[in-house]
Amino acid sequence: MMNTTSRFLALALALPLAACDLLETEAPGTIADEDLNSRNAIEGIVVGMSYDIAESMDDISEFHALASGELWHGGSYAWADVPRGIILPEDVNGEWGTMHQARWVAEEGIRRMESILEPDEFASNALVARAHLFAGLANRTLGENLCATAIDGGPREDHTVHFERAIPYFDRAIEIGQNASGATDVVNAAYAGRASVKAWLGDWAGAAADAARVPRSFVYLAYLSPDGESNELAYETHDRFEYTVFNTEWGERPDDPRAPWEIIYRADGTVARGANGTTPHYQQHKYTNSGDDIPLVKGTEMLVLRAEAALRASDIAGAFDLLNDARAEYGMDPLPLPSSIDEAWDILHVERGATTWLENRRFWDLRRWYNETGPAHHDFLEGRDKCIPISEEELDTNPAARG
Repeated sequence: MMNTTSRFLALALALPLAACDLLETEAPGTIADEDLNSRNAIEGIVVGMSYDIAESMDDISEFHALASGELWHGGSYAWADVPRGIILPEDVNGEWGTMHQARWVAEEGIRRMESILEPDEFASNALVARAHLFAGLANRTLGENLCATAIDGGPREDHTVHFERAIPYFDRAIEIGQNASGATDVVNAAYAGRASVKAWLGDWAGAAADAARVPRSFVYLAYLSPDGESNELAYETHDRFEYTVFNTEWGERPDDPRAPWEIIYRADGTVARGANGTTPHYQQHKYTNSGDDIPLVKGTEMLVLRAEAALRASDIAGAFDLLNDARAEYGMDPLPLPSSIDEAWDILHVERGATTWLENRRFWDLRRWYNETGPAHHDFLEGRDKCIPISEEELDTNPAARG
């Protein structure tokens, strides 16, 4: 089956060049705020949203891979104690900032577009639908990664507020996308995003229903480029040997096409070492070029989500039918039925981890499973920090965030 891949609109790098034609600004490269209050600016506004989503996904990728155990630190970078599972406010200023920037740009952009367009046009515009999708996805990323949040200088709140904020954005992305022309990709992605946040809020039946609407082969990507926001994991594992699959659970699974890697050898036949000079370099091959994109939602992930919903209802056979459907997309053999519900859960944890490997989703999965069962099914987070705290910069500039 042909893979259905939806890329973001265009490189945000092109925005400053295109802006001169679109907006009639006096100074090339500088756009006054009032110049954005034009329907001619709407495409550029949404391009900016797409860039910020991509930037946030790329910016958290190294941190997330280390914090979730998807990769091991084998390099020379000073990551404080993050590889050991100690995450302090001063360690996450950049990650906090880019994730919240992606949310704010999308939410504010939607408000601006609503002031520009007539109500009927706003409710049937494909770019507006895409903007709502970006706002939903940005909030999902925050909810999955933060311990607590503070929004636009507001008070400290539970991280789940971002899941609650995401739902109406996904709702509107679906509604507007269905009214618009050429927005099927947005509608599918919004169903997938809404399915995940419904699950995280405990609505597993609603999550399964939404997930069932997403085609198995569907993929929606954060668009990266070697000429703009490039894929840092590709650079740091291929141009530099900073992170390795060695000493991770995936290093024990060498033949999984969803989590591809290989051992790198020196000319003398010995295993190559990381940038620290000692750690064996098992090189991830999911991202091999600086322009490789990061999936945001996938149809195969939706099948695994439905499988988890089935397991929560003690339907082992139904769950494994769904897992095997997802595996078929990658040309993998079906799994045999396990003999117990505990074994089924252990397998599901691996299947979801492989399906979303290096896509900035594993940290949240480990955290939510740990909060439900402790280390019974997966003990990686035992004794480790399980989420990103409010950043030092936010705490310094926003006293209300201290709680």
